[in-house]
Amino acid sequence: MPLKYLVPRSSFEEASKRRWRCEAVFERAGWPNPSAGTVMPTVIPNDHIGPGFAELVPEPLRGSDAYVDIVTWNIWYFHERDPDRVDTVVDVLEGLNADIIVLQEIREGALDVVAQKLSERGAGNYDVAYGATGGQQRVAMMYDLDWIRAKDDLVELFGKGEVIGAASGKDAFPRLPLWGYFTALPVTENEDPFDFQLVGLHLKSKRGGGDDQRLAAGNALAYWMENNASRTDADVIMMGDWNNTPGADDWGALRDMEGRGEMLFTQVNDPSDFSYLYYRNKSNLGTRIDLAAISVASADELVSPPDAVRWIGLDDFLEGNPKASEIKDYFARLKRGVSDHLPVVTRFTFAQSDDVAPLMA
Repeated sequence: MPLKYLVPRSSFEEASKRRWRCEAVFERAGWPNPSAGTVMPTVIPNDHIGPGFAELVPEPLRGSDAYVDIVTWNIWYFHERDPDRVDTVVDVLEGLNADIIVLQEIREGALDVVAQKLSERGAGNYDVAYGATGGQQRVAMMYDLDWIRAKDDLVELFGKGEVIGAASGKDAFPRLPLWGYFTALPVTENEDPFDFQLVGLHLKSKRGGGDDQRLAAGNALAYWMENNASRTDADVIMMGDWNNTPGADDWGALRDMEGRGEMLFTQVNDPSDFSYLYYRNKSNLGTRIDLAAISVASADELVSPPDAVRWIGLDDFLEGNPKASEIKDYFARLKRGVSDHLPVVTRFTFAQSDDVAPLMA
C-alpha cells in the first residue's frame, strides 16, 4: 500500500493546536484516492521536505535547512521482506524528510534497504543504528549524514536486568533505550550548531500488566536525566513509544521534574490527540502514547511540539460514518500495510531570527 505523495489537509485546526496530516493513496489495497490526478513537485528549493509539508514550516525557515526535525515512529514488526510495505515506509519518510528518525519494532538490518532507497531518491543519506536488545522489536535510529553528525558511538542505556519492576520482578526495559549524542550542522557560519543527546524508547506494553515495569523505567529515565545526562550535554530529548499517556502514574518522576522547571513533558504532549490507532467505540479510536520529554535547556530551540502526522485518507474514511466492523477492518489493513502507529514530529531550530519564537517563550 504505497503512499504516492504527501500533502497536508490543513496547517491549523485551531490557533493553539496544530495537526499535521498527509494524503495516503493506497492503490494496491483499492482504497479511495480523494485527490486522484494531482500533480505535485517533488522538492522545495534548498530543502528536500515533501511539498505538502512546506507550509507547516515557520515562514522565516521555509526553503531553508535552518531547522531540525526529529521523528519517532513505531512501524509494527517491520522487516524488509515485504516490498510493498518497504515502499510505503520509504514514501512516508521521503515526504517527512526528517533529520533524525527514532523507530520501534524493527528487525535488525531491515532499515538498510529503506536508507538505500531514500538515498537513490535524493531524499537524504541516512546512516542506521540498531539497538542490541528486543529481538525483532528493536529500537533503531536513522540520521541524515548531510546534516547530522554522531559525536559518539550509539549505545544502549542501562543494562539487561539492571532496572527491575518492583511487583513483577521483571526487567523494566524489555528493549533498552538507545542513546546517541549528535550535532546538527548549521546552514551558515553565523549560526551555532545544535548539540543534543537523543534517547530512543520503546517501553513495556500493557499486555500482561507491565505497570510496575513502566513505573520503574520512568523513574530510571528521570534519574538519568537529572543526575547523569548533564555530564555530556544539557540538551536532552527522549522520545519514542512509551506505551502510556503523558498523564499516567508511570511518569510521576518526570512530571515532578517538569514541575521544578527542569523539563517539558505534559506541556508538549497533547493527550487529546492520538498516535496509536485502536477501536473501542466511535468516539475512542486511539490514544497518545508516542511521546517526547525535552530538557528545559532545549526549550529555546523548540519551535513545534511533538505532533502526530494524520493520514487524510483515514480522516475521510471516518467522516463517512462507517460501521464499527468497517472501522476495525480498515485499522487492521492499515496496520498490516503501514502501521498501527502514526509518525510524531518534533521541530527544533538554531536560526537566529526574531521572527521565529521558541514554543515555550
